[in-house]
Amino acid sequence: MIIYLLSALVLALLFYHFFFWKPLDTSVLYKEHPYLLFGHRGSPRHEPENTIVSFQRAIADGCNAIELDVHLTRDGHLVVFHDDTLERTSNGIGLVAEHTLAELKVLNAAMGWEGRNERIPLLHEVVDALPDSIIFNFEIKNFSFFSEQRTELELVRFIRKNKMRDRVILSSFNPLNIWRVKMSDPRIFTALLWFTPSGFSFRHPLGLHLAHPDLIHPFEENVNGGANFWSRVKNIPMHVWVVNDAETMKTFAQDPMIKGIMSDDTKLLVETVGDKLLK
Repeated sequence: MIIYLLSALVLALLFYHFFFWKPLDTSVLYKEHPYLLFGHRGSPRHEPENTIVSFQRAIADGCNAIELDVHLTRDGHLVVFHDDTLERTSNGIGLVAEHTLAELKVLNAAMGWEGRNERIPLLHEVVDALPDSIIFNFEIKNFSFFSEQRTELELVRFIRKNKMRDRVILSSFNPLNIWRVKMSDPRIFTALLWFTPSGFSFRHPLGLHLAHPDLIHPFEENVNGGANFWSRVKNIPMHVWVVNDAETMKTFAQDPMIKGIMSDDTKLLVETVGDKLLK
């Protein structure tokens, strides 16, 4: 009998954990910005992605938010770079996480841009280079589901140290990353990246209820029944990525649950839905 009662209690607790959770109130993100226009990795249609000049270009184009990607170096520094490996956008070789900061700082992060030489920036260099009013989305680049790297915990420390809770979102495909953020600091805004969801994926819907995110960040092709349903049931705003077509931008801008759009083409984004900033 005791075993049955304990089993029932565990099941009840799991049911409560998975379905009766409440996201944080994210309205402060929109207090000065009624709608968020994110430069996705800065403005990669016009400048080398995830570089300071790319972020500055996005702001110059009129964006009020920046999406960027963060890795932890071998010697414990937070750097801004997208891929887990260096080859696509730099002249380096191998995993970002296996390099020291000194090794990364000598690389050119503008491969494919003739005559350009840009450095891989530290996260604090990016923050320092942009206005204090900018909203940030830091994507946690832990690619292993049960990663031991704990980049997200360093990001929590960074946000606390710089007093940025009201203007930073930590996002990840990995619900365990978000769960660890919540365990470390439940006041930090988190977002689950929603991509190719299926009933057998931690990303949908089980990952949502494990992570308890405050926002949903769906890929543009995955703004589907599942994302829309949970957004409305839990009153969770959505920021959609990565939208580079004007008509699609206009369509998403009409959805009251979509509070922001991320784009590679920041000029097109601002020209198309920049009027949302005036409402």
